[in-house]
Formats: sequence, C-alpha cells, structure tokens
Amino acid sequence: MYPWRTILVPTDFSTAAKWVFDDAIHAAGRTGAEVVILHVRMTHRSRPGSLRYPADPSVYEYVEQQELELLQRHVQQTNADLRTRLIVRTGSDPSREIISTAEQEGVDLVVMATHARHHLAHLFIGSTTLHLLGRCPVPVLAIRYGVKKRMGMRKLVVPLEESSRAATQLEIAEGLARTEGGEIHLLMLGDGETPRGFTSDELQQRFRNVELKKVRLSSRHADREVIRYAEQQDCDVIVVPSACEQDGELTGLPEDIVRHASVPVLIVPPSLPDQTSDAKAIPVSS
Repeated sequence: MYPWRTILVPTDFSTAAKWVFDDAIHAAGRTGAEVVILHVRMTHRSRPGSLRYPADPSVYEYVEQQELELLQRHVQQTNADLRTRLIVRTGSDPSREIISTAEQEGVDLVVMATHARHHLAHLFIGSTTLHLLGRCPVPVLAIRYGVKKRMGMRKLVVPLEESSRAATQLEIAEGLARTEGGEIHLLMLGDGETPRGFTSDELQQRFRNVELKKVRLSSRHADREVIRYAEQQDCDVIVVPSACEQDGELTGLPEDIVRHASVPVLIVPPSLPDQTSDAKAIPVSS
C-alpha cells in the first residue's frame, strides 16, 4: 500500500527501460523506499531451460554488474540516501517473472516503460504489459517512452465509474495527494449525479484532507475523454483500476489509456495482498 516501501523497476537495460528510472527514483525518494531492479534472462518459450542468447554465465554477470553500477551511480547523484538492489531471474515470460518477484519481495509499486510507437506498443503491451497490468497484485506505474518528465504526482486524475473496483484506487490517490500537497481531479463517468455505489457526502468525506475537483464526463468514449482531460489539464498521473478476471478472461483493462496517454498511468488492483512473506529472490549484489 502507500506510502511505498519497496519499488520494483524491471529492466532489460534498454533506453526505454532506463527512461523510467528517474520516475522510480523520485517516487522512492518521497517515501524513502528501496529501489529493486529486476533483470530477466530470457529463455525460449518452447525450451524454458535454454537461454535465448546462449553465453557463459560469467558474461551475463559481468554485463549485469556493469549496468547495475551505472544505475547505482545515477541514484547516488540524484538521491544518495536511497538503497538499491539488483535481482536476476531466468524465464521465458517476463511478465510472470515480474509478478512473481513483486509477490516474493513484498513490493508496493512496479514502475515500467511502454513504447510510444504504435507498432512497437502493440507488440510490447501485447506480450508483457497487458498480462502484467491485468494480473499484477500491486500497483503498476506505466509510463510511455519519450513523454514529458514529471517530477511528482501533485495533480492526479481519478476516473470513477462505480464503487466495486474503486476502494484501493481511491485510497492510494488520496494518500499521494495528501503526501505531496496535491489535488485530485475526480472524473465521474456515467449518467447519475454520482458514480454507482457512491453518494456525494461519501466522496467529500473520503477526500476531506485534500483539494478535490469533481468533473462530470460522458461515458460514451470514456477512455478518450479521460486522456483528453488529463492532457489539457497537464496532470501528473492518471489513477485507474486494473482489470478483473472472469472465467480466465480480463475485463475492464485500461489498455487504450495505457497505450495512448502521454501522462503516466497508475494501474491499481481492486485489493492488495497481505505482504508479510519473508520469501526473497536471490540478489546478485547489494
């Protein structure tokens, strides 16, 4: 939950992955969280025991250590008080490795990049991010590669349609706004005076400690309207609920918002696990 204590940053050491590292550092700095950097050594899906790019383990270790040291120096230059660790796992499905690591490490937030180009976005989101966004047990901050850098989360957009999936979404949004002295733009989708399951008094009471602006939007093209509003208001983050799984299928996944918004998107599961496990992945270095 919020405040973040452990932030996971999956990386393949690419330019896009490094792009979001500053966002993770700033998020960690606001709450004193540890930054855990995850690298997945890829294997073939048809041969899970075979590395996709075969090499002596010492080669992988050398490259990973070099990249970690570069990231650690960057952290020290930005915020010398932050702790960092590198975890290396091996698998054919990076999203499953990210989810598994988040569970084992008691992670509070995952920060990752999505590509901006449409053909790459389809491949990247389709293969990794969509699975992660729909099934990750903790919030995921998804940031399009190349968009405007944000130095905080002071202006939050929170689309709200009904209460059944909104409890954690509202709790984290309120915590962020209160910590940063920010404001919440509550976008109410639907035809009634308040979203389904809420009363006006309940909403006002929940956000009594933060500045709140309520805006009514049409739900006909809800995702498009949310993106347009967030960009026009130059907001710092859009806070949305993750998908729900029904009969093995994901429903309500905010795919269009993640794919097209030039504003970072914080995807929040309807509930969060009890993070009391002592199980840990084996770190390469600390």
